[in-house]
Formats: sequence, C-alpha cells, structure tokens
Amino acid sequence: MTFQQFKYLSECDQEFIIWNKGTELAIREDATHRYFLYQVDAFYVEISCDKTQNSITGFFFFDSLQYLDPYLACINIDAVYY
Repeated sequence: MTFQQFKYLSECDQEFIIWNKGTELAIREDATHRYFLYQVDAFYVEISCDKTQNSITGFFFFDSLQYLDPYLACINIDAVYY
C-alpha cells in the first residue's frame, strides 16, 4: 500500500491497517503525551496518546524522513551489528 492510497482510506480502515499491518518502531514521551511510531510499508504513522486520560489524541501520517528525528535516539539498531 502506498502513502497516497492510505491517506484516502476511511479513518476506520486506516486504524485497521495500522494495528494489523504496522510495525511498532519506537516510543517517545513528553510531559503530557506518549507517541508511538509505526511503519506501514514505505510510510510512517505517529500515534499520540494523552498520558493522563490514557486515550488516543491523534494520528500523524508521513513519508518524509525528516519527521523521524525525534525518534532516532530511541530506535535500537543493535541487531544490525550482531
């Protein structure tokens, strides 16, 4: 599935694809939110969750590597070396 195809799916279908086809890559936090990074084929999905309400507050879909910067320190690449 391409990023363009994914963008035009219904929200329900997008969520189904994320949970069933996505691969969790990293988790990061700030004072109020926890962010989960998933890869689906050749694009990424960031899911933001409110830490106090323990609820999803949004999805951010992207295919540009520039948005991976906040996650680079969190991604474990040890398997590449061993």
